[in-house]
Amino acid sequence: MSTSQQPPLPLVIDTNVIVDFHLGGLLSRLFELPYRFLTPDAILDELQDPAGAHVVTLGLHPQTLSGEHLLAVMGLARDHRRVSLNDLQAFVLARTLSATLLTGDGALRALAQAHGLAVHGTLWLLDEMVRLDVCTPAEAAAALRRMQHAGSRLPESECDRRLETWGTRPKNDASD
Repeated sequence: MSTSQQPPLPLVIDTNVIVDFHLGGLLSRLFELPYRFLTPDAILDELQDPAGAHVVTLGLHPQTLSGEHLLAVMGLARDHRRVSLNDLQAFVLARTLSATLLTGDGALRALAQAHGLAVHGTLWLLDEMVRLDVCTPAEAAAALRRMQHAGSRLPESECDRRLETWGTRPKNDASD
């Protein structure tokens, strides 16, 4: 009996998640996860540090949206002014592919959830890296601290919970 191997789950990744992992020093290891990371071409164009071309060499798969999809983006832009055009492209790509959307942007997250899309962010990816032994809990905690120190907008209580779970919560957080 042969077993058929499932293709990797597609994940559409937004700029802020890529930048978080770059700041955390785990960007190249992110692509060791057993997922297919996709992003609209426009998001690659806006990446500067890290450069979009560099992220492609690590394993990010750029996608070109069709004219029909770009019209959908423009239609959504009229009703969702708090979501950037590039973020709307990520939303349309995820919706088209029935893929999970990876973002830390609150307005984009709310739009995706309102349309029934699965949405995760940086912290979920860190959890996955630990769960799948791509990195150790200590490495994930160190990366998370670097992200926080660099100004990533991650929910503090969720960060604290992970640091505690990973056994690396700072001693000065203990209360008597």
